[in-house]
Amino acid sequence: MRRDCSVRELPRKLHVMQKIRVGLSISITGIYSVQGRESFQGISLWVSDANREGGIFVREYGRKIPVELVYFDDESSVEICRLNTRRLIEESKTDILLGPYSSSLSLASAETAEEHGVTLWNHGGSTDEMEERGFTCLVNAVTPASRYAEGIIRLIRSQDPEARKIAAFSAEDSGFSRNVARGALNCGRENGFSVKELNFISGCGEFSGLLDEAMDFSPDLILGLGRAHDDLALAAQIMDRKIRVKAVSFIAASIELFKHTFGRNAEGFLSSGQWERGIDISPDTGPPPGEFVKRFRSAYRKDPDYPAAQGYNIGLILSKCVEDAGTLDDKTLRAMARGSAFKTFYGLFETDRNGFQTGHEMVVVQWQGGRKVIVYPELYSDAPFVYPMRPAY
Repeated sequence: MRRDCSVRELPRKLHVMQKIRVGLSISITGIYSVQGRESFQGISLWVSDANREGGIFVREYGRKIPVELVYFDDESSVEICRLNTRRLIEESKTDILLGPYSSSLSLASAETAEEHGVTLWNHGGSTDEMEERGFTCLVNAVTPASRYAEGIIRLIRSQDPEARKIAAFSAEDSGFSRNVARGALNCGRENGFSVKELNFISGCGEFSGLLDEAMDFSPDLILGLGRAHDDLALAAQIMDRKIRVKAVSFIAASIELFKHTFGRNAEGFLSSGQWERGIDISPDTGPPPGEFVKRFRSAYRKDPDYPAAQGYNIGLILSKCVEDAGTLDDKTLRAMARGSAFKTFYGLFETDRNGFQTGHEMVVVQWQGGRKVIVYPELYSDAPFVYPMRPAY
């Protein structure tokens, strides 16, 4: 006999839903552990803040429901990340699935989520492959990798009409690095630069030959577009050789580790970042930037880097979409996210119909006087751009 889905069964469903289980595979150990731990701290802080308010209000249940974070260490391994994602979906039965940190791991997690038809809320993988692979179950909160160098190149052009050459170092075995380099090549040419690509294998650690080739080219701008350990190794060799050009930028220069590694020699180096604590934004939802920084400092006794902001931000996006949709239904939330446009402390969140981020704008930072300052775009800048750079070495 067919069961009658009557009103009598509804309260039992409401009673069963005690927590919103949010699943996460994250790099607590391995080569991505610095950024992975930062990301995890940001997500954990969001969970703590949400639960301090009683949880997230879900109209379907008529009440606020606390959040429970279910996480596994992927050890910075693609294969372990796949296993973790499958485990979170099949065994842990999480209600919402967050992506890991790093593009390679995010792709692995997205592949597994796609197989199960589950939305992956991506906050840590900016490679353009997230869109190019044609995934249908994604919501992306970060600016794509191909746009990482745009602000730096435009800033140099605005300061120096005579600048003509860019030397771009990229890891040929990293999809993220290749995408940043491709964007730099296109943007450089659009702005009248000749761009020389210098490719290496991630982890090689030796750049003397490529640096000789780069200096023969006489660049105005050097771009380091590798993974964090590649950028740090390249930066160290540039400093050791006392190479002087008008501007040098590294992806890794956006994190505090760069300053901790090089001390006063970090002076003058540039980077592009998804977010910086000095940014001035009036959010539509969640705390303003200064309040987020205050909460993070209170919880961890340090300033947040951008991965922590990305982690906290994806939580705010989830909260907003759940409250607006009034449900935890996966497909409904995905559709809600793709139809939304709002600001958090992190910036504008707005996606295209495929869930790819179109609204968020990156900033350019420079190390000045022992601290990172925003120098571009002008709307968010809190210090003038020092150009040409005056290195401390």
